[in-house]
Amino acid sequence: MFCPRCGTPNPETTKFCRQCGLPLTQITGYVASGGTGALTSSPTSPIDSHGLTPKQRMALMILFFVFSPGIMAVITETMGLRSIGEGLTALTAVMMPIGIVWSVFRYKAQMRRLQQQQQQQVIQQPSSMPQPTFQPQAYQHPLPPPTNPLPTPVRGSVTEDETQKLPGKN
Repeated sequence: MFCPRCGTPNPETTKFCRQCGLPLTQITGYVASGGTGALTSSPTSPIDSHGLTPKQRMALMILFFVFSPGIMAVITETMGLRSIGEGLTALTAVMMPIGIVWSVFRYKAQMRRLQQQQQQQVIQQPSSMPQPTFQPQAYQHPLPPPTNPLPTPVRGSVTEDETQKLPGKN
């Protein structure tokens, strides 16, 4: 199945696109119903109202925190607030690593929550696939016994030929 958002090929059993994170379970169900099913958002969908995955939101938050000191410096310079701007720029520079760490922890917490919700759904759904049963079989040797492909012995080295010519060896 190809992702409708980014076009990346994904196996049929994949729940999310490997490239952009789009949930493919809804689309698989829609295609399986012949296009007659409804496309509704699932409660475990990682896509927010703006169409961003948690990983994309984390990347945007990190970019915001990285560029915030520069943005603050430009804003205060254009407004003529140089004395206040220096303090605000320094404050945003101090807050930058804190914001980056916060966004990473927030992303990990969101992913943990999504995995727990998916595990609960799997537990609650009855299994429609038959469970495999173990059937013991008799042991079979993987290869047939070795056979000699050459019916007559092959004379090897000069030393072996000379040994055969010695008296009493024939």
